[in-house]
Amino acid sequence: MLSVWNEVNKTLQQKLKIDVDAPFPDLAMTSKDVSGEPPGFPCLYVNSLGEPTEGSDFQNNQCYITSTIELQSFSAEPPAGSQTEARQIMDAAGDVMHGMGYRLIAGPYQDNKGHFRTIARFRRLVGSGDEL
Repeated sequence: MLSVWNEVNKTLQQKLKIDVDAPFPDLAMTSKDVSGEPPGFPCLYVNSLGEPTEGSDFQNNQCYITSTIELQSFSAEPPAGSQTEARQIMDAAGDVMHGMGYRLIAGPYQDNKGHFRTIARFRRLVGSGDEL
C-alpha cells in the first residue's frame, strides 16, 4: 500500500534538526499523541490524518493517494518559551512541507493551553513513484 507519512516525518527531522544549518537542533519531535503534554519543549508533533486511495489502475493497484498531515508546534510557558517560538517552528516546518509539494489547507492558528501551540494542516496528492 502506498504511504508517504514516514518519509515526510524523516524529511522534517532532517531539515529542522539534523542538517548542519538546521534551525532547531534541540527540537523534540514526536508522532505520538500529545493531547496531554509534549515530551519536551520546543516540540513538533507530526500526525498523519490519512492517506486514502484516490485512484487505481485496471488491476486495482493504487495509483495515487491524498496525504494529509497535521503539524503542531509547541513552546513552553514564559519565561522559557513564547508564541513567537511556536510560530517560528511552524513557519520553518511549513517551508519544508511546501518544498515537498504540500499545500496549506488549514491554519496556522494558535491554541494556547498552559503552553504555546500552533497548528496547521497540509495536503498533497501523491502518485505511485513520486518522490518528495
